[in-house]
Amino acid sequence: MKYKKFLRPVLGVAVSVCLLASDSTVSNAVRSISEIEAEQDSLQEEIDTLDADLYSLISEITEIENAISDTEAEIVDTEASLQEAKAARESQYKSMKLRIKYMYEKENPSIFEMLVASGSISQFLNRLEYANSVYEYDREKLNQFEATQAEIEELAAALEEEKAGLEASKKELASQESALETMIDEKRGEMDDLDAELKEAKEIAAREAALRAARAAAAAAANGNSSGGANTSASSSYNVNGDLNPGYSTGVSGSSVVSYANQYVGNRYVWGGNSLTEGCDCSGFVQQVLANFGISYGARMTSGGFRNVGQEVSYNYMQPGDIVCYPGHVAIYAGGGTIVEAQSTATGITNYRSVNCHSIITIRRVL
Repeated sequence: MKYKKFLRPVLGVAVSVCLLASDSTVSNAVRSISEIEAEQDSLQEEIDTLDADLYSLISEITEIENAISDTEAEIVDTEASLQEAKAARESQYKSMKLRIKYMYEKENPSIFEMLVASGSISQFLNRLEYANSVYEYDREKLNQFEATQAEIEELAAALEEEKAGLEASKKELASQESALETMIDEKRGEMDDLDAELKEAKEIAAREAALRAARAAAAAAANGNSSGGANTSASSSYNVNGDLNPGYSTGVSGSSVVSYANQYVGNRYVWGGNSLTEGCDCSGFVQQVLANFGISYGARMTSGGFRNVGQEVSYNYMQPGDIVCYPGHVAIYAGGGTIVEAQSTATGITNYRSVNCHSIITIRRVL
């Protein structure tokens, strides 16, 4: 009997010490999860930036391709105009040669003979002026055609040079596009690695949380007090007994927000996504649900960005529709102690987890 009396407190101390050690491991696992989720948020921002740069590059390439197409059309038109100018110049040149040949081959009267043959001085001057004007006309037209041909040739050369410059720019942008796509693929590979690491960390944390619960139960049994310490929750570090309970300003009910969010339970989780039907991450889910009720924050939000929206609410005044912010995560309080959220790639959008599934950083009222 005396050994039994001695054994009971020793056993209680042993269980407490053993499971206290596991508490430290749980803390390390929780910190690891927070670090991984923070790294994921940072990595997602990098991916979003690279995606934006890629979209800009593709737009520039499209503009250059359009410009090349327009330039090629101009080159075709210019080539046709050049051929026409050459043909006109050649025709004018042949006509001029025929007239000059005719004038030299035909016996030309002297100026005196033209004067005698003319009925009057006026007729003589007209004949002389006509001969000169024919020659001047031929020379002027030939010069015009030669100038036009030279101008078109210059334009054609400039267009070819412009096309070559556009082709070089397109090649450079295509090289940048390829480099960006490679970087994005590498970043997404890193995100896949983080997903696997996060999943493992959460599994470890879950197992060790079970050990912590066992410690609480063992300690309660050892002390003969079944209620001792078993009621703690993740909310204990947040403003549990505060008096922050701001009023509503939008006219939108929290139950409407929750009901709308629940329509998408079961849909996919996609990192960086913002489509309730095609896939979204935690911040994209909250942002798109709120946007349906006219509550918008403009740019793409991250989970950390929701920590400063609306007004802060104390834990004991939390109502359906309030936003709950965790380390690297954000969700919508659904009432009854649960949240509706884009949980993970493994589970998608869910509505069954406890609001205390993680340590709460802040609760925000935006309705």
